[in-house]
Amino acid sequence: MEREKGIKFFRCIGDEPHTKEFTDGVNEERSDLIENNLLVKRDCDVNRYKSEIDRDFVVVDTDIAKDLHETPKWDKFDNNHFALRRRLVQIFLKVTNKLICSMRAGRRLTKIKYWIGANKIKTRADMTKKVAEDFKKAQNLRITDDANPLDNILNI
Repeated sequence: MEREKGIKFFRCIGDEPHTKEFTDGVNEERSDLIENNLLVKRDCDVNRYKSEIDRDFVVVDTDIAKDLHETPKWDKFDNNHFALRRRLVQIFLKVTNKLICSMRAGRRLTKIKYWIGANKIKTRADMTKKVAEDFKKAQNLRITDDANPLDNILNI
């Protein structure tokens, strides 16, 4: 669905503008409906015995003529293709960053598992002890660029 929203390759031409006959028909139906409603209300009012001043009524704009005289406006520059492409690039970058982070985490996890196996760590207490030793060793070491990469704490 995201892919379909990303790039649209078809033109939307819309509906044809309304004809004069159509607008006149709608206006006539609307006026007949309003007139019939008024007649029904008058008939109800004749037989009414108590006040209805405090009733709430919904206010609806019934002036449809102002809505029908508008014609569609089609701007060929309305679709901003650069923004659509930039959005797709952002989606691609987001997914790629997730993939790269996952791959790096997998490599680090492999190195940590190798380190745990090489030091024969079996319990949580052994792990706590070994991590404390490793931290102490890293604090006391003076790491240089020409040091052995296996001893460099930054490479683990």
